[in-house]
Parts: sequence; C-alpha cells; structure tokens
Amino acid sequence: MPEQVLKSLKEKIQPEWVLAFFSAVMIGFLAHAYVFLHRLPNHDGIINIYNTQAKVKSGRFFLGPASGMSSFFDLPWVIGVLSILFLGLAAVCIIILFDVRKKLAIVLISGIIVVFPSVSATFAYMFTADGYMLGIFFAILAVVLTKKYKFGFLIGAILLCLSVGIYQANLSVALVFITLWIIHEILFSTFSTKGIGLHILRSGLAVGIGMVLYLAIFNFFTKFLNVQITSYQGLDKVGAVTIHDIPKRLVQIKEELLSFFFDSFYNHHDISLLPILNVFIFITLIAAVFTVIVKKHLYKNLLHMILFIVLVMSLPFSYYIVYFISPVAFYHTLMVFSLSSVYIFLVLLYDAVEEKRPLWVEKVSSWATVLLMSVAIFNFAIIANISYFNMELRHEKTMNLTNRILDRIEQLDEYEDIKKMTVFGKVPMHSELTSEIIPNRIPHMIGTTGEVFLSEPYHYTALFDSFFGYSLDIATEEERKAIQQSREFKEMGVWPAKDSIKVFDDIVVVKFEDIE
Repeated sequence: MPEQVLKSLKEKIQPEWVLAFFSAVMIGFLAHAYVFLHRLPNHDGIINIYNTQAKVKSGRFFLGPASGMSSFFDLPWVIGVLSILFLGLAAVCIIILFDVRKKLAIVLISGIIVVFPSVSATFAYMFTADGYMLGIFFAILAVVLTKKYKFGFLIGAILLCLSVGIYQANLSVALVFITLWIIHEILFSTFSTKGIGLHILRSGLAVGIGMVLYLAIFNFFTKFLNVQITSYQGLDKVGAVTIHDIPKRLVQIKEELLSFFFDSFYNHHDISLLPILNVFIFITLIAAVFTVIVKKHLYKNLLHMILFIVLVMSLPFSYYIVYFISPVAFYHTLMVFSLSSVYIFLVLLYDAVEEKRPLWVEKVSSWATVLLMSVAIFNFAIIANISYFNMELRHEKTMNLTNRILDRIEQLDEYEDIKKMTVFGKVPMHSELTSEIIPNRIPHMIGTTGEVFLSEPYHYTALFDSFFGYSLDIATEEERKAIQQSREFKEMGVWPAKDSIKVFDDIVVVKFEDIE
C-alpha cells in the first residue's frame, strides 16, 4: 500500500538528507525568487516561449524529455520550483557521497549548490533551466551509485549518458566529483591502495560505459536518422583535437580559472568582493589540506601522495574537458558548475575536523571556512540578483524600443502591404548603468548582460508576434543582399532618423548602422 511504502522510505531517510534538501530549497527560493516571479527572457528566451527542446542536432537528445516535465512553455515559477527541487536532490547526493555530518557543513554545501553563478546564469535561460538542473542531479547521482553499490557503476553509466545527453558540460560535473571523492578517500579513509584502485576502476567503468552509450546514441541519430549536427560549440568537429591544439587549450584553462576566481586582479577590473573572498578561500583551503597531510602522516605513504598530486593536477582538465574534445569549443558560465567543487571541498575539510582536541590551525581554518563560505553564499546571491536586475532593465528597454519601432512602422503609407521584415546593424542603447557599472561589478554572466537582446531579425519578429500581435516573415538572405546594394538603402538615415525605416516592395527595413 502507498502508506506502507511512504513509511518505509521515511525510516530510511537520514536527518542529514532532510537538512540538505530543505536548506537548498530555502536558500534557493530566497536567492532566485526575483527571476521565478518575473518573466525576463534573453535573446534565446524570446524565441522559446514554447519549444519542445528537441536539441538532437546539438547532441542533447535527452533535453526535450527532461524539460518536458514542466511542459514546453516558458513558465518561470513552475520551472524554477522544479529546478530548485533537483538542486536540492543534488545537495543530498553530495552529502551521501562524502558522508557529511556537521549541520553547518550541510547547510553551507547546500547553499553553494543553489547560488553558484552557473545556476544563476542558467536561470537567464529559464525555458530550459529545469532540464539542465536535472542533468546536474543525474551526474552527481551517478557518482553516488558508483560508490555505494558493487555494480552501481552500470546504473551510474546510464545516468551519466542521460546527463550528458541533456548538456555535454555535465561530463565535467561527473569527472570532478569522482576526482573529489577519490581525493577525499585518500585524505580521510582507511582504504588501502588496492581499495582506492578499485574505486578508480569502477569510476572509470561508469564514465567509459556512459560515454560509449552517449556516442552510440549520438551516432544513431547522425548516421541512421540523418540528423545534421550543428556547428555550435564545435559539435561537428568532435574528436578533431590535435596535439598542436593542446598548448593553446592549456593557456585558455589557466586564463579562465584566473578570470573566474580572481577577475578583478587578473583582468584589472574594478575591485569587487568575490575575488578578495577567493584569495582567502584558497589560502584557507591550502592550509587545511596541508594540515590534514601532516596530521595524518600521509606524506609517509608515497603512493597515496603521488596519486593525490596527480588527481589535484587533473582537476583543471576535468573542469574544461570539452576543450579536449572539440578544437573550437568554448566555455561560458553555464558550463562551469563543476568549479563549485572548490568551495564544496573546503567545507568537506571543515566537516572532517575532529571536535575533540582540534589543533589550533584546525580551529582557525574551521572558523575561517564557516565565515568565508557564509559570505560567499550571500555574495553569490547578490550577484544573481544584480544579474536579474540587469535582465529586467534590459527587458524594459527592449520592449519600449520594440513598441517605438512598431509605432513608426504603423505610420508608414505602405503599412498594409508589409509582409516581411529585416534589420541591418544592432541598435545602440548605451547607458552607464547597464554598460559599465553592472558589468564591472559582477562576474561575466552569459545571458544576463547587455543593453537589449535584439541582435537578429527573428528577435524582432518574435517580439512583434508574441507581445504585439503583429506577424511578419523574415526576409531571405538574397532579399537582404539586394536591398543592401540598392541606392535607396544607402541613402537611408540611421535610427532614430525619420527615414531609418523604409519599405522595399513588401519588406520593411530598419537601419541601425551604416553597413558597408
């Protein structure tokens, strides 16, 4: 009976899991309510008000089913709720994976997971966010099952396949948390070298089988169903990385890590709180790790120390694994959720400090961890809300601009004959607040920055259709070229000049820039 099943589940659920889940849910809703209670689309969101998310061409064959739970409509509240629930489950998985016991450690880990900048950036693409968060949950759950059960790597492989089938960057999430798990075992477990070797073997099997399954499905779509893979993120060049690409990729990894953690110092931007926090966080992390190694005499086990160093050095490769899969791939904020592991591992070191007779350095690092991570979580939440604030400003500018353009179109004598639209150039909407102040005070959050989200003709037609009830087709490339070469186009003024909008046959043209 259902009641008996629920009772059995309740008896198996640990109080630490409950605390992790509800901490993540509470912090998540407090941090992201702004974007859940408003509809703030970006350049992708405006054309995905309804979309099946069938992204097979992008290698994301499971994104459609994953996002379909909230329907295929862009429903911020529904998608937001599901996203936070999935992140709450991901937090529970991390608590299980590392057997976290201290209540403060559990709350801090949950907080990091739900407010990390990758999460906030993903909410800029709200129409697909629940699918992406489910992918993160699957990636971490795959590691948990691999650790907990003898043949758990088989189910873990399937989950990893589905996770990567939602978003390829989730491979980094799985690799990093596998690496963190093995490092944690070296530092704190009593496993022999053979035992740790078995962990590595089972993890390798989970990743290997999972990626073989993913590639099999990927090839099924491309070879048997004749799906043309997109060139976005170099997906059509997967496997084309050569030995000559590696040095360039290593430099990129170094630059991106320094930019993420120490942006103000490395890129000479305005000093903000996060880079300063990260300096102290890394100092505390190094001191805590060194203390564990000395206290537990791990330096006496040469094999474990070599393995520990190799695993730590492998982390940058795991963080940016896609760089070694395609020669033209690039990383952005949505793809670096795995970097949250740096903050999580510091909390794990605090959780492992024994409460009886701690060393003075452990006391200092424990207090530093709790204080620094509490401030970091709050700061991440502030960064998220500044980003959402910028999205609202951008949305208001965009809607007002669109209304002005449509009003001008309606005043044209040829209005009744218009069937298509195109634009040339991008509208200049510079303001000190959104162009300088906000970008210089928060990390670069793709999808949340910029003045407006109108860059292509289809953005204008989508807005006209969905929000103003005015439907136009998009001019073809041949029609655009013919217009651009005409004398009438060259004589047009630039927006907002009176003659910056003209009709060519049945095509209305908006000229934002002088185009050569």
